[in-house]
Amino acid sequence: MKKVLSMQKITSTLTLLAAGVGAALAEPSPNMPTGPGQCVAMDNGMGGTIYVGHPCPQPRPMDGPTITTSPDGVTTFVNTGSSAFPEVDPFLDPTQASNMLQNWNGNIFDGNGAEMPNTLPSSNEHPYNLHDTPVVSPIEIASPTDDLTHLFNKIKKNGPPAMRQAMIQQALDILEGNPLTGNLANRAYSGIPVLHYKGPEKLKQVDPATKNVSIHQIWYDGHIEADTALIDTSTVADEPYTITYTIDVLNRGEDDFSPYVMYFDDPALSPPGMPPMPHVAMDATFFPMHEGTRNVFVMKMAPGKYYNLTYNWGWRAHPPRVQVSENVNKKLPTAVDPVTGAPISSPPQNLYWWEQQVFGSNPTANETNKLAAIARIGELAPEKRMWTALKAAQGANGKALEDLMKEAAAALDDWNHRTRLPRGFQADPNADITLVYLNNTIYGQMKGGGIASFDKWRTRHDANAPDGKAHVKITLLNGDHFVHSYMNVDFGGARGWENQFQSTKDIGGSGCWFTFGRVHWWPNVGGPMGMVNVPPVSADGMSPGLHKVDLTLNYEPSRRLRFYNFDPAHHDTAVFSVH
Repeated sequence: MKKVLSMQKITSTLTLLAAGVGAALAEPSPNMPTGPGQCVAMDNGMGGTIYVGHPCPQPRPMDGPTITTSPDGVTTFVNTGSSAFPEVDPFLDPTQASNMLQNWNGNIFDGNGAEMPNTLPSSNEHPYNLHDTPVVSPIEIASPTDDLTHLFNKIKKNGPPAMRQAMIQQALDILEGNPLTGNLANRAYSGIPVLHYKGPEKLKQVDPATKNVSIHQIWYDGHIEADTALIDTSTVADEPYTITYTIDVLNRGEDDFSPYVMYFDDPALSPPGMPPMPHVAMDATFFPMHEGTRNVFVMKMAPGKYYNLTYNWGWRAHPPRVQVSENVNKKLPTAVDPVTGAPISSPPQNLYWWEQQVFGSNPTANETNKLAAIARIGELAPEKRMWTALKAAQGANGKALEDLMKEAAAALDDWNHRTRLPRGFQADPNADITLVYLNNTIYGQMKGGGIASFDKWRTRHDANAPDGKAHVKITLLNGDHFVHSYMNVDFGGARGWENQFQSTKDIGGSGCWFTFGRVHWWPNVGGPMGMVNVPPVSADGMSPGLHKVDLTLNYEPSRRLRFYNFDPAHHDTAVFSVH
């Protein structure tokens, strides 16, 4: 078996991360709890003190993951770190789950013992602690699905050429994210594309004067789309700030607004050259939104130096209803060319660099740039199939036009079902999950179909497995013309999770289905720990790139979420989480 990362390097790195090597940089907060099961002061090995234990950072695994590849390079084997808790099935009785932490009714603390403002999402006194009541106003409810369905049906009827061409152009404008005109000019989604090629243009910086950054999202069907996927928080590294979300809920988009914020520990605590250490993540709110409304939330955030990402998810259609904004300053290893997958030698690069290498600096600056960026999207992607059919329809009529619009309609149907694989793909019968990267997005299918729930994993042991251990086998297929990567994150199973505070039932929300939660997260594989890359599709777009991942799970899952699959280099909507 070929080593991906040397065992010595992994062990020494994880030991440093677990110990929190680095000088203590702040006086501990007077609000920090100390005592059994709470923050405990420890020697950091360099003459300073660090603090561990919820609501300070929970201990980090020191014995894994260990990562190897098969001789043919096709399969990555991951042996995750061990649990910090005894083996107890958390699904039998959640109150007895060993990895469920005692609730702390206050902010979280970093490894210095410094209090992290705006990390208490909810309490009995303040059910919505991180935002005021949102401002709600009515909007047009029509979604891209509605308008594309209507246009495809009208185009298929072969009407007058000028009218037909105008409707084809409207459909292309929806797919490309061009500003809409005519009878579609009032659409709330205007300018947000169905084709995901605008990554380099989805970067915003927190304004240093207002200490705010604004994000526009649209919610409909199984989709959350946004004008922002990368945020620069360097202007407010040591200051709390806000994110103003303007959320337009379109047809079939009703859900609870539930931004799930993931924070790092203080970056100054990491050894030189190492990324910030994983710390804590939390549901910042659960607040119901209704179809045909614009909802403006001003969310309070911890100081920018802690920011990892915000995982915006809608529980009623999850997956695939999800969209992510990332800290653009995060860096990933660059062992391969982002487009071809050929080996290269380059220092780690930030997330904007990854987007720029694939889609160019300004994808919509002109038609040449746009077509070059769209060409990176694979031919088998449902979104690209719609676009290709419409392009061909501009010069077709009669039976040819009818056939092209049938193809567009079939692709539209595939696009609206991301929990099954689209046409042209078969699920791997030997995998628990098959994930397909298409249109800078992830389509996924569980073994046997159905919802994205991996119910057979309840404890770290599986009597039916040859080695008696819990495994998940994931087959990754890449249909795009650039490298996709894979990362898997544990949301509190190994390091502990906290179920807290409020149900939204009283205001028409999700009630007992979901409550606010905080977890101590940890990466199982991918990202700075060592990229798992999936090669691009063949030049003709017909033979997808392939990689497989086999994870040995040495801990029990949390009940919040079993694990989080995504592309760390092109995150945005390339997510498929498993409950």
